[in-house]
Amino acid sequence: MALTATAIGATTPYTNKYVSDIPLKRPAETFVDDPNTLEEVLVEDLEFDLAHGIKDINRLHVFHAITIFNTMLQDLIRLSSNKELFDQFREQRLLAYQIYLDDLEKHLPETKTGFHDDDLPLPLETPTETSFLEFLLDYNVEPLRTFPKNDFLGLSPPLEFNKRDYQDDDLKLHLKLESVVDLSSSLPSEVGDIVLDIDLTQEAPAELGAFISTESLIQTTSFDVLADPITAHSKERLKKEVLYHMAPKIKQQAEHLLKCFGLVKAPPITTAQFLLRIKTYSPLVSVSVYIHSAYMIFKLCVLLDVMKVTPLNVYRLILALIRCLTKKLEDIHLKQKNFAVVGGVALKDLCKIEVSFLYLLNFKLVVSEYILNHFLTKDYLALRAFCKKHFHEGEGSHEV
Repeated sequence: MALTATAIGATTPYTNKYVSDIPLKRPAETFVDDPNTLEEVLVEDLEFDLAHGIKDINRLHVFHAITIFNTMLQDLIRLSSNKELFDQFREQRLLAYQIYLDDLEKHLPETKTGFHDDDLPLPLETPTETSFLEFLLDYNVEPLRTFPKNDFLGLSPPLEFNKRDYQDDDLKLHLKLESVVDLSSSLPSEVGDIVLDIDLTQEAPAELGAFISTESLIQTTSFDVLADPITAHSKERLKKEVLYHMAPKIKQQAEHLLKCFGLVKAPPITTAQFLLRIKTYSPLVSVSVYIHSAYMIFKLCVLLDVMKVTPLNVYRLILALIRCLTKKLEDIHLKQKNFAVVGGVALKDLCKIEVSFLYLLNFKLVVSEYILNHFLTKDYLALRAFCKKHFHEGEGSHEV
């Protein structure tokens, strides 16, 4: 007896009213080859994978990271050319962190210029020449030499910005480059000849800082999970950063620092080609460096409103970002001169843009994996969606 299709249920699909209650696994990539070129990366597919948790910073190929960095730079260039849309997008992203610009402007006069967004105590003030000599006299220590002005024991040599390197005569970043005091020539040949009559029971001066014993550190150390760790987003820390960069003095300083990034004429190469050149001749630059760079420029441009990305400053910003973050994050050896040749800048200019970038970012380079993944799934996708909505494809883009 032949069985019909209806008899075996071939034409009647099986249904179950409880199937919606069964938890399904999230979509995952299976047998997907890594891209061999930048053209093989589809931006739409990459955005879908980031939005649905298929990819994160640990599952990205270097070409994925370069694509994210490049597309974000192009969106920031287009957005920076329209102040109204830029202000609208910035307000949206700050609202996502529960930060209101109107409230920040009211607290602006209370902002202190000595800001540290990691909530660490401020460093001790540099002792003056008089206080240091008084310390020696109080302890009956004969000074080995006369200390000239601004030349103190233990100070590291600050950097010097030469005013002639800039076109603005108002730039006044006078950081003297002086050598550290060398006392080796003044010491006697035999250590036994040194006799210091010091009363160890006397309290140390304030310039030396308070002594912290190991026992007190053990008592105050806790392994409990912090409610507001530095590896997670903090509304208060970000609010302090925004307030800090809104101060007129800090804005004026940023304007001077940004001058070394600008070019007179844009080079005949796109940002994608420029990033591929860096990837070709500096292959040790990792995915983490590119994603860190994308987050840092987004933070400076959108969240903190320190700068605007333009076709004239984007190339040197790329060099400063990648070079500084490579030194900070990667344990690799890449000569400064070689990277300057890859980037097409003089060695002196490369050092200058590195230092300027560090001051722009307040020396805050390292962020956690959680913050980077949050940036990829929230901020980056929000920027892409906003630019697609308000700009036509290729409008205002620097790519050719």
